[in-house]
Amino acid sequence: MKKTIVVALTGASGIKIGDYFLKKVYDFKDLFDRVFVVISKNAFYVAESEGFKLDIDFYRNNFILEEEKNLASPIASGSYRFDGMVIVPCSMSSLGAIANGSGTNLIHRAADVCMKERRKLIIVPRETPFSYIHLENMRKLSLAGAHIVPFIPSFYNKPESIDDMLDFFSLRLFDLLGFSIKDNKRWGVDE
Repeated sequence: MKKTIVVALTGASGIKIGDYFLKKVYDFKDLFDRVFVVISKNAFYVAESEGFKLDIDFYRNNFILEEEKNLASPIASGSYRFDGMVIVPCSMSSLGAIANGSGTNLIHRAADVCMKERRKLIIVPRETPFSYIHLENMRKLSLAGAHIVPFIPSFYNKPESIDDMLDFFSLRLFDLLGFSIKDNKRWGVDE
């Protein structure tokens, strides 16, 4: 059964992680009915500072690109059926707003919809080290049902490049969304 998901990129370091995940979503587009993409204003600033250009035309042509301020979007309502959301990367300010129910934009609101409707919410926090407040906000979200999935590379799959690491991490995000994508670099799988 095809799924409808939301992918959000916020203003945290590691914008390439979110962009890579969206490219993998496109590669497996047959798994999805609809994919909504929301990019925060700060994500553009961070991408620029990291020397990375977000391909807005690619997102617009292949997904439903929503404005961060558009609280009239379907994904802002619990009555609109979507299956889950991935926030990758997730800034600590977005994480805090979501954890404390004080969201001010579409990313925060869609995450709130996921929690209140008991839908999948996958958060990829990007910060190091985590402060007590960061950890407490992650704990609150985890208790509320969210998956907290920091980008921590695996090495048993013998990555040879950053793209190898991003590819394997994207596979884990697909797993959490409920998709089983074959990959011979999983632990315990013979090549």
